[in-house]
Amino acid sequence: MRVLVSTDSSCLVSRTVFDKCDISVFPLNVIIDGEEFLDGVTINQDELKVAMRSNKVIKTSTPPLGDVIDYFENLLAKGYDHIIHFTISSKLSSMYELFKNVAEQHFSGKVTVIDSFSVSTDMLSQVFFAYDEVQKGTAIEDIVKLNKERIRNAFFMFIPENLNALKNGGRISPAVALIGNSIGIKPVIELKNGALEKKEMIRNTKRALVDAVAKTLESYPVTDFDFTIISFDAEERTLKYVLDFAQENIKNSKLITGFLPINVCAHVGPGTIGLVVSPRINGKSLNDFI
Repeated sequence: MRVLVSTDSSCLVSRTVFDKCDISVFPLNVIIDGEEFLDGVTINQDELKVAMRSNKVIKTSTPPLGDVIDYFENLLAKGYDHIIHFTISSKLSSMYELFKNVAEQHFSGKVTVIDSFSVSTDMLSQVFFAYDEVQKGTAIEDIVKLNKERIRNAFFMFIPENLNALKNGGRISPAVALIGNSIGIKPVIELKNGALEKKEMIRNTKRALVDAVAKTLESYPVTDFDFTIISFDAEERTLKYVLDFAQENIKNSKLITGFLPINVCAHVGPGTIGLVVSPRINGKSLNDFI
């Protein structure tokens, strides 16, 4: 049976990550001053950064139902018997419900939709895990079960430069954003069980991030987990400081670096930097795949 692994673009750190393997990508959108752009197709991080720094109105939306149906129909027409499709966390977007409903109503028995409960490189790691299992001939239902274990063993946190994008996206109130920005504090946000949770408010981004790296190393051995520093237009000195500290402390393992996906950037804003820790892929690093 020919099985294809598919994903939305919420996991992408680069459009080239799937060049060496057969994985399909459904591009999500970002809307700038009313004009729609597709992630990695008609817009990139640099262009989004300029738009956000210019205070343009940034939004995202779910794709039309017909586009999702056409996407799966076109893939199945290429001779695939089944598609395993990953979506951004259902607690961050309605994408999972949309794709699951399309799969059930139009492609029963041919499309399996998996809620990653994640985003960025942790979601990317799940995609490559499924791809690796497909190459080994693992049954689809077993891939779904095994991936659930991976979801429970990941760590994801980030710190935005300021509170403007979170305010504009309705995730915090204008009053909280005004106070936080005026006194120079920002939230440490963690992704837990697929949802965003504010852990604490901090002033020193560098210190908070190196503390996070040091703490996670106590619970996540580098022999079993990949460490990624993610960023979107982060301040160069801060990014270099955190990268140097992380690389020094994960010893012989190779640190992964990557951009936040565009649809996530639209909600957290430029200047964001974070840490992602994901289980290795059947003993291999995500670096071996990208």
